[in-house]
Amino acid sequence: MRAIRVIAVNTFREAIRDRILYLFIGFAVVMVLSTKIFGMLTVGDEAKIVKDIGLAAIQFSSMLIAVMMSMLLISREVDSRTVFNILAKPVRRWQFILGKYFGLVAIVGANLIFITAVLVVVVRVYAHQFDPMLVFAAAMTMLEMFVLAAFATFFAVLTKPILGSLLTLAVFVIGHMSADLWLLTRQLPGTVTRAAIAVVYYVIPNLDRFNFHTEVVHDLPIPAAAVGWAFLYAAAFVVVVLFLAILRFRTRDLK
Repeated sequence: MRAIRVIAVNTFREAIRDRILYLFIGFAVVMVLSTKIFGMLTVGDEAKIVKDIGLAAIQFSSMLIAVMMSMLLISREVDSRTVFNILAKPVRRWQFILGKYFGLVAIVGANLIFITAVLVVVVRVYAHQFDPMLVFAAAMTMLEMFVLAAFATFFAVLTKPILGSLLTLAVFVIGHMSADLWLLTRQLPGTVTRAAIAVVYYVIPNLDRFNFHTEVVHDLPIPAAAVGWAFLYAAAFVVVVLFLAILRFRTRDLK
């Protein structure tokens, strides 16, 4: 466990030294601070608009960081040959992968906590409300990022950095279109086409399972079963995808 922790900490430190990270964080902060303007320009409950846009900014910025930082997970270590120094120590390849994964999760989580705190303050100042359910919605977004980070780690091992980032982005986009894909399987002609789309539907996680923004913004009841299934769903995908990443990295030629 010590090896995993050390690799995760080093990955976190490398990430916070990357200037592009602060560009994404700054973009998210500007989006949250600008929610007041959007609320004034849009017809409807201003407080709800502020919350809705703020939660969307948290999700979008977290996704961007997960996608972009995935480019640095494995490729930087391999290209600089430092991976050989790491693996020459009593560090197994599976520990290296898990360390990188937890480092990515840590940097995404730090961003999410910071932007959530900004949103809570903005809602308190603009709408004169303190809504603890915003923290719940952000926590479920973090659950989504656990899954996305697992795919980012897998693609970082599987392919080149840019392609890996594009594939991670594709998982995010398709994951939020999962319900539409299922409806598409019932409308398209041809058994082969429907089967292909069905495979995509089951292989790509349904990320809308972690999206409780509507319930939080409109004060709707949230079934405890839905939250419980979301945790189990995320855990299953994280375990399976990281297992595949470890298997691939064990057989990868690093030369």
